[in-house]
Amino acid sequence: MNTRGLGAMLDLELKAVREGLADVLVPAEEVRAPRKAPVFYNPRMALARDVAVLALRAYSRRLGREARACEPLCGCGVRGIRFALEVPSVAEVIMGDLNPRAVELSELNIKRNGLEGKVSVSLSDANVLLTSYSAPGARFDYVDIDPFGSPMPFVDSAVRAIRGGGLLALTATDMAPLCGVHVKACMRKYGAFPIRVRYAKEVAVRIMIGALARVASAHEVGIRPLFSHATDHYARAYCLLLKGQGKANASISMLGYIAHCPSCREREVIKGLAVPIDEECPSCGSRRLISGPLWVGELFDEAFCSEVLKEAQGAPWIGRRARKLVELALEEARSPPTYYSLPALCKVLKVSIPPVRDVVEALRERGWIASRTHFDTQAVKTNAPVKELAHIVRELSLI
Repeated sequence: MNTRGLGAMLDLELKAVREGLADVLVPAEEVRAPRKAPVFYNPRMALARDVAVLALRAYSRRLGREARACEPLCGCGVRGIRFALEVPSVAEVIMGDLNPRAVELSELNIKRNGLEGKVSVSLSDANVLLTSYSAPGARFDYVDIDPFGSPMPFVDSAVRAIRGGGLLALTATDMAPLCGVHVKACMRKYGAFPIRVRYAKEVAVRIMIGALARVASAHEVGIRPLFSHATDHYARAYCLLLKGQGKANASISMLGYIAHCPSCREREVIKGLAVPIDEECPSCGSRRLISGPLWVGELFDEAFCSEVLKEAQGAPWIGRRARKLVELALEEARSPPTYYSLPALCKVLKVSIPPVRDVVEALRERGWIASRTHFDTQAVKTNAPVKELAHIVRELSLI
């Protein structure tokens, strides 16, 4: 049956789309407001799905056995179908959606790709679906939460539905609250105070992971971020869930705050939830902005990033942009929190913008940690004081 005939069955106009190794039917008309779409499919999230495939391939190799995955907010089903097609060790994918038309379209796509028996979809609320798999022996190795807006309404049930050592992927598309535009919304959803700074995308990721750590700890589960990124309109994190009081305590110990001085641009990472924080900047005496509680630990596991990059090199159907993202993440894996926007710094210094690579090299030559960052291609991560960075930028701008 052609797409028009299939679309008539669902009262939808459909088109065929090739993404990765999947051949799926999606709504022909792209709707800008996701909540108004009859069935959700966002082509701009193909990058996120590419990275998800690579992360699950790398994780499943570590697992050393067949894996079970769940996508409780599946839309047209493209992500779960790609897992089944592109991750050799995935034995089963359970999908769900509360939209009947999404479930029907996902069923069509499952059949279209010959995955009956390996991928299934049900009409279900995400939390209800996850809770139904929360008993020991029924849990998943991998759960992917990719909602409209915040993932936090689904985190508790997701943590309970993942076995010890399993991997949880979270997406947040509500970047305005996370980046400090809507402060109260961020405090309601994530229990953290955001700030509007040039490195807000990293703050957003850290707030989301920090919120996950607090929810997981209530179940005596610790977390370890393996890979994170903030791209386009969303933030994304892949975190191992590690059972035990000690693991949970270790995660909570990695929560803290970022103190940012808007005058001199110096910033301090403060570890600990109940620690005194001086609002006065030690460098210039101005009042600092405080963001948190948030995750102050590592956002990347260097070994895992290397494994993901290896998977990308062995998967020619994965887009070039995904490979570039992983390469940059690997470069910044050992770098300290936060980054400096060179255009913003050079505007203040009233100098031309030097190449990012030259700044990184100059910082390293003087003994500082430095790297590029995927968060901003015109930014530098470094543990050097802002005065040292400004001095190097001035020197390079004169060359």
